[in-house]
Amino acid sequence: MCCHSFSLPATGESNTACVDENILPISFTDAHWIEAFPFKAGDIPDIIAYGLGKASAIKLLSNPLNNGSHSDWKVNEIAILDFPVCVDYADLTGNGCNDVIIVDRYGPSMNDLWDADTENGGRIQWLRNPGDRDSRSAWEAHTIGNSTGMHRIRAGHFTTTEHIQVLAFPISPKSSDFTSPAPVLVFTPVYSCSDLTQGPTHWIKDIAFDSEFRLIHDAKLLPKTNENLDMILAAGREGLVLFWFDKPSQVWKYNVVSEGLPQSGNNPYWGSGSVDICRVGDDTIGYIATCEAFHGNIVSVYVKKPDAPRGVEALKNRTYWKRVVLTDFGSLNEQYTGTLHHVMAGPETLPGSFTVACIGVPIGTPENQGVYIYTAVDLTKGEFKRVKITDLSAGRVAVTDFSRSTSSQGRDIASISYYVLNDFTGLCPPNVRINTLPLASRSLQISASKHNKDILFRIPRPSAIPVDEYRSLSFWILAGKRITLVVLPPSGKYNFGEDDAAKVIFGEITYRLEESTVTRGIAPAAKSTASTLVPSTIEAGDIGAVFLHLEYLHDQFQGPYSKMSDVTSLNVLPNNENVSDDARMTLLPFLKVDTLDWASNGLWNDFEFYNVTGFNVCFNNYPWEHVVHIQAWTLGLGETVWGFCLSLGTLLIISQARFHNHSELPFCEIHLCISNGDQAGGMRYFRDDYTQPIDQNEELTKSYVEANSDMLIVPNMHEHGPLWKIQQCSQARPVIRIDNPLAVEYPWHACQQKYDVWMAFEFPSSAFQY
Repeated sequence: MCCHSFSLPATGESNTACVDENILPISFTDAHWIEAFPFKAGDIPDIIAYGLGKASAIKLLSNPLNNGSHSDWKVNEIAILDFPVCVDYADLTGNGCNDVIIVDRYGPSMNDLWDADTENGGRIQWLRNPGDRDSRSAWEAHTIGNSTGMHRIRAGHFTTTEHIQVLAFPISPKSSDFTSPAPVLVFTPVYSCSDLTQGPTHWIKDIAFDSEFRLIHDAKLLPKTNENLDMILAAGREGLVLFWFDKPSQVWKYNVVSEGLPQSGNNPYWGSGSVDICRVGDDTIGYIATCEAFHGNIVSVYVKKPDAPRGVEALKNRTYWKRVVLTDFGSLNEQYTGTLHHVMAGPETLPGSFTVACIGVPIGTPENQGVYIYTAVDLTKGEFKRVKITDLSAGRVAVTDFSRSTSSQGRDIASISYYVLNDFTGLCPPNVRINTLPLASRSLQISASKHNKDILFRIPRPSAIPVDEYRSLSFWILAGKRITLVVLPPSGKYNFGEDDAAKVIFGEITYRLEESTVTRGIAPAAKSTASTLVPSTIEAGDIGAVFLHLEYLHDQFQGPYSKMSDVTSLNVLPNNENVSDDARMTLLPFLKVDTLDWASNGLWNDFEFYNVTGFNVCFNNYPWEHVVHIQAWTLGLGETVWGFCLSLGTLLIISQARFHNHSELPFCEIHLCISNGDQAGGMRYFRDDYTQPIDQNEELTKSYVEANSDMLIVPNMHEHGPLWKIQQCSQARPVIRIDNPLAVEYPWHACQQKYDVWMAFEFPSSAFQY
């Protein structure tokens, strides 16, 4: 599943955001670092990206907007370096172009660092910007200096404003040494004449701190916070440490803001691993966001106490700060490694937010892989909201505005896979992707865009729709029904035609039926069915409603069906400004599953089984909660399928059994039967108290199935209720699996049908917390 860029949350604690994702068409053999890089002053940022291997290509990804085009990003390899670690940039020649400052020759690992004296290890270089993005030549390299274990650098003005300096942080003084301090170094350029365009002739190395700090893994530049000089907030074994040069005494000083994560047992890593400063209002030092410790599993923030001053002075006194743990991603592995690798403030469109990159340790744990945004809800209480914007492995992020939007800035988040050979590679090929947060300029409209293979609908919240109005968008004709997505405000009314139906996906609707009032939510009672047919008028509940209007098209064949050519599936999205061209032009055919990639194992060869995928529905304002994923499927005459699992536009084949229990998938699934071929189709499920494995030799036999399972027939235009196991004293709240806290506990179940047409609705489990 990790190779899909959209997934569903398993709990209400965090939501997967419906965010555009553009995977750049650029290949990588390894991946580690990404940096937003303004090629020239005032340019829209480009990207520098590369891996951490031997002979790794340093790639400049040129933003097409800098060339006035909307084509794909271009790639130029500006250098080939051995074990490049970190990068920064500065204009070292005074020509308005930023030069690249990069560390290479780190060595294969912390246990095999290349020595500075004998192997030219821990080298810092600057690469001269040629002034032309399209230059195919390698950028001219110049050495700044060396130190074994060189790991992080920052360019700035630290002791002088005359020239750009480089503050450098080795992680360790020698291989396999996790306890000895490493020096903090300052490199100052020397120019031969007043013509800066020639660049520095050499660099002078000074030692800021010789033996105080260990395992520094991140450093945040605080520009012009020391009068006209810069400060640094670093994250390492000593915790969070503020560095600055004291001009009156002409000596370097530091203050430990916090020790971070305490030492525990034999774990050699404690303190902090990544850090950034988050602005709150006009306070430039609003709070501190961290990942703890070195490649750890703890996301923490440091919030100010009421008596703390604004600005950098608060960092000079540790008593002003309180540590709050936000997320623990679980136990570390045997090498004391977790999933967190980088934290960065922003995006600016979400004030008081920060972004976290998760590499995906351990493999197969969806929650531990991807990129999350944390946004402050109540800083005084340390309360934050968390949303996930991509499921792909992320070693680092670059938060900026790559699209130079006119209505807001800082709404793009680029990330790169953590794919380091002999360390961690995960399951998916490495790539760079850009996630773009939706703008609010059409917040009261339904929009449609392409999202990987699906169509993504962003909808306004019902509470935002004015009274006596609604929003709707017709998008699909399926099996003789025109399907329209409708958003209805609280207590809003909506009219239907004869034989029409409504499938609720958020909130509730009510209507009069004969002498009684019917209230319907997103599903009927567990292990039951209910009709979706509605009378001429319905009314939304207290929080409004989102539903699909299934309009009966009297001039189209409604079934029962005997051949696939009779089952219509047409995209009817309109041509308007809220619908992207690629969404409107997407075909929606029923595809025979044995032609699809996921069915290449041969289990589905020659089965008359077909699938249409699919649609995602999300709210269009922060935190962009996912509402539901929708798709359709059919099964031909004479076929019976035991055990397929519909999820996110794919089918997950359980190779060892035809029955399945969604053991790895974080959703709650409801089905609506459009056409029941022989009026006997439905869902088969084993009883909740059945805990034994499925007998694979008997599971296709009638006697075994009927002895151990119940049949729930789902008639035409009916939907079924929850089939998952439900917590005691609740109506639908799912039991979460003990062996996978992201998955819902299902009994063994399957479907049985004969040329039925079904819609599948995959909800986040947070939708059934009642």
